[in-house]
Amino acid sequence: MVALSVDLKSTVRNGALLVALAAAGHFVAYKIVNIPSQLELLVLVAALLLYPVIRRPVLGIYLVFITLPFVPHVRRLFYLQYARPTVDPLIALSDIMILFVVGGLFFVFREHHIERRRINFMGHLIAAYFCYCVIRTFFVNALPLPQAIMQFHFYGPAVLFYFIGSLFAHRDDIHGTIWTITIITGFAAALYGMKQLLAGYSEAEKIWFSSISFTTLFIKGLARPFSFFQSPASFADYMLLSIIGLFFLASRSNARQKWPFFLLFVPYCYAALITSVRSNWIGVILAFVLWFLVLRIRGIKNRLIMFFVVVAAFLLSQTIDFAMQFHSGFSSIISTLGEGADREYLDLLVTQRTGALANPFQEYSLLSRIALWKHLVALSADPLNAILGRGIGAINADSLYINYLAQLGYPGIIFIVMFVVVTIRRGFNLIDRSSSPEVVLLARTVTLMNIVFAVINLTGTHIHAFPGDVYFWFWNGVLMKLAASEGEVTPSGNQA
Repeated sequence: MVALSVDLKSTVRNGALLVALAAAGHFVAYKIVNIPSQLELLVLVAALLLYPVIRRPVLGIYLVFITLPFVPHVRRLFYLQYARPTVDPLIALSDIMILFVVGGLFFVFREHHIERRRINFMGHLIAAYFCYCVIRTFFVNALPLPQAIMQFHFYGPAVLFYFIGSLFAHRDDIHGTIWTITIITGFAAALYGMKQLLAGYSEAEKIWFSSISFTTLFIKGLARPFSFFQSPASFADYMLLSIIGLFFLASRSNARQKWPFFLLFVPYCYAALITSVRSNWIGVILAFVLWFLVLRIRGIKNRLIMFFVVVAAFLLSQTIDFAMQFHSGFSSIISTLGEGADREYLDLLVTQRTGALANPFQEYSLLSRIALWKHLVALSADPLNAILGRGIGAINADSLYINYLAQLGYPGIIFIVMFVVVTIRRGFNLIDRSSSPEVVLLARTVTLMNIVFAVINLTGTHIHAFPGDVYFWFWNGVLMKLAASEGEVTPSGNQA
């Protein structure tokens, strides 16, 4: 009787395996001759990644940094076979991977609850910010719900990487691997961007051009190189991060091993140049100035002076560029800041700004932005807008800080400014106080990234899309945990 039961179980098991094998064979055969849709590919990739990422979350972290740069390129390849959907499911791949990593680390977070209390204030503040973003996606949002959910993609999921970074703050091997992935991917992106400039665009990319309303992609009818990213700005951001990664890895190497890193600066700088994203040109120059000069200055007062000089130089460069093209500068800006006619305001925001479509050097870029910022600040005098704003993703103000004011009210702009200031201050404190060369090097690298992004975000929103979002939150999670581990005092006044 026992033997019969064992044979029955074995037969059922073997039969189930044969059925599963036949089903898998049918599925594979179907996919050999039928290109899967975007949704089918998303489900397949998610199913393949679920177990390995949950089982080995570090692998998931690496996969996020490896795969996300190529997602826009894969999406465009589908347009050779399928019409562009209203909402491309492949956009959600980054969110799914982040959730898998967080899920895999759930019990690790619980095991490290004592250590996490050491960054209690900032950790709880970021958690509250994430939850608030979720709430504002569904409630008191000026956007229709489907659009609001799509905008949450640019604000919410990447914030979770702050906690992932804090968990692996002391893993030097992970830090080095992520920067290595960055410079390798950056080199491939630079080469592909040069190919687009010199040899033109692929058929899939040309089809993509015809399906988008991203008019500022073009200059005199020609598309600016964007490599395999979603825009020239994202391409330029990745080149900037690759340069920062080169600083980190070159500083880790001895004198004889540094020269290959210095050679790589050439393609990265050239690739950033051909994007025609002027704020990133300034960001690249600023990165070199900061790394070799500012980050070596001692004393908070001297550093603050230097930082404000850098910000002033950035804004002055925008004004001088405008003045050289149109023989007016400060007078136009002062006039714009003052009371002006409604028609003149509309001209600044619409008519004159369209000069950017013909030539990025001949536009009222700074002036139109100032007019928009003035308008949003004036509207924020309304108590409801001042306290709540308009909701996540409701307005793009071409400035990270004014974006937070317009979308989340004054609490939003206070939060983002405070976070930027605190992370930069913590970075400098680590540079001055830490006795670990590795910690000092990492603090210099992350502080360099924070200052550069703080400046270029004056006229952009570089942490609301890949690569800025994932890098910004991950590395600041690392920085804040290292600062707590060095025994600094938290903003709440308690000893870390």
